[in-house]
Amino acid sequence: MGREDRIRAFPEPTLPHVLLLDYSTDRSEGPLTARWLPPGTPVALWAQLDGTPLPSLEGVTHVIHTGSAHSITADPPFIGGAMALVREAVARGLAQFGICYGHQLLCRALGGRAAVRRCPAGLQAGFLPARVTPEGQALLGVAAEAVVWQYHFDEVLSVPPGARVIASDEHSAVQAFVDPARRLLGTQFHPEVDVVEGRRIYLDNVRDLAEHGRDGVALARGGPPQIDCAAVFSRWLTR
Repeated sequence: MGREDRIRAFPEPTLPHVLLLDYSTDRSEGPLTARWLPPGTPVALWAQLDGTPLPSLEGVTHVIHTGSAHSITADPPFIGGAMALVREAVARGLAQFGICYGHQLLCRALGGRAAVRRCPAGLQAGFLPARVTPEGQALLGVAAEAVVWQYHFDEVLSVPPGARVIASDEHSAVQAFVDPARRLLGTQFHPEVDVVEGRRIYLDNVRDLAEHGRDGVALARGGPPQIDCAAVFSRWLTR
């Protein structure tokens, strides 16, 4: 893909052309997500979090919004542009997939600041079960109760008008939502994180987890997630 922050113009789209917006502070989420896209999928990766204008949507068919260590309740330099891009992509009829922070971003951009909040229950982390509706099962290719990988402090309180919740649990009621009319999909959990990456991330963040009363080593013994990462993204690209 070349430099992670390089944007290149797309030709007239004949295949899905993906704009991958990496909001992670260490620029790790873009490559972690891109590896699950089908081989040959044209991808442009953006990872400028300093307020640099976001790229044009010309030639783009699909947009992915990644996770981030930033809180959705805060206002980092890029968020105004990111929310404007969400709304422009809706106006253009482009498919959008938000993951964790990206999931929350879709809801804040379309429902306002009151749509998101800090989790009253605190940090959610682990390979944990989520309840999935029949619609969500078909869309994500998972069972009615699926183990998913979690690491988040914030959550969605309400989805945009017309959207439907397709996964939930006791910690965060909106674990995933879909809005077919506006071509939106959001997941609070991380479908781009497999068991190897999930365990590595917990072990790399033992100190941070301990500060929030969690044992990173114990969390790393969990898993595996019951989700086919590549299949989720392949399904989404056909929407």
